[in-house]
Amino acid sequence: MEGDLKEAIETIDEQIADFEFDKAEEAIEEARHSFGAEPPLAARKAELKLERGEYRACLDLVERTDPEGDEATSQLLTHEGYALFYLDREDEAREVFNRAVRRDPTQWDALLGRAIVHEYLGFLKAARLDLDRVIEMDDHEPEPFAIRGTIRMQQENLEGAIEDLDWALELDPYDEEARLQLARIEALQEQPNEAIQTLGFLIEEGEDLDFLYPGVLLRSQMLLNLKDTDAAADDAERAIEWEPDRPWGYLQLAACHLTASRPEETLDALDEAESRLDRPDEVPDYFEIRAAACEHLGREQEAQTYRERIQGAARLPEIVYGEALNPADRVPVNPERTLDIPSILEELFGSPEEAPEGYDDKLRDLLDRVPEVAEQNPGAEEIEIELPPIEDGGPSPGEIVLQRGE
Repeated sequence: MEGDLKEAIETIDEQIADFEFDKAEEAIEEARHSFGAEPPLAARKAELKLERGEYRACLDLVERTDPEGDEATSQLLTHEGYALFYLDREDEAREVFNRAVRRDPTQWDALLGRAIVHEYLGFLKAARLDLDRVIEMDDHEPEPFAIRGTIRMQQENLEGAIEDLDWALELDPYDEEARLQLARIEALQEQPNEAIQTLGFLIEEGEDLDFLYPGVLLRSQMLLNLKDTDAAADDAERAIEWEPDRPWGYLQLAACHLTASRPEETLDALDEAESRLDRPDEVPDYFEIRAAACEHLGREQEAQTYRERIQGAARLPEIVYGEALNPADRVPVNPERTLDIPSILEELFGSPEEAPEGYDDKLRDLLDRVPEVAEQNPGAEEIEIELPPIEDGGPSPGEIVLQRGE
């Protein structure tokens, strides 16, 4: 009987691994009829719910099954941990994975799940420890290498990141995130040909726009570096086709036209970008390209007007490279106007989206007065400007200190 159950479980595991979920469900029910509600079968049923994206059903099943002391408990806890994570209940997921690992320190999936949660929560050292363990247990699974590569990238260990991402792609060429991250590093290391080659498979075979969209924009920029403006424009247009309501493809297309000395087409693309920007003043890339196009057309005064509106760091690089590798992070486009609204809101509230309604307008009015304050203090090396109160009549949350010339 025990041997027959083991064979049934092996069959179910193979069917789940091959995404034959209907067959797996049928096999589970047949096994339950033959052997009863054995804990290993409950674990496979929970796994099946998880694989089908039925996360709440998975949690309900685990809650109804409590084989205390049984070896299947760690598996059930592992499935519960993943379900909680996919339901955005990360802290609960972390605790459940901890319980799973305490029950069975060799439970590979539980260690990997805890590493995923740790990485998501920003506990990078803890994630690395778990990933090192799972890789030591099995160095032929691509996901741990891909995650560790991303962590090494965040820790600015780019050589280690390349090593991990390369091996992850050797094991699984279809890992879209690993392919994008590797191409980003290659681009930053001034290897445009390598980045283009890495991105080719992603763009032609990928499915997830979260990776395809920045990937095709990155390839467009690498092609521009190689002076292939037509191919670069083709990629920008592909980005527009994939995400027509986002401004970044149009900005990239404008850059392609500008590089190819097509100022009129540049302005047309910028008009399309502007219509998709809530606040163009917060996207210095837009004004920088428009100023250059106007200058190309001999409209010097108009170009100067646009240049005077440029403030803060470019936005497109973060879309292309991601937050961790963003080469333009905190690098002002206009040295005379280093500050920008989103950066200040992020410092004050954690993210611009968390700011009280209308506070960005208060900051915008404040920054517009900076030149006037500078003129009133001609000998000062530093200019201190008090931030507006968050609530009317309340205290200021702090001040901005500007060095002369900023």
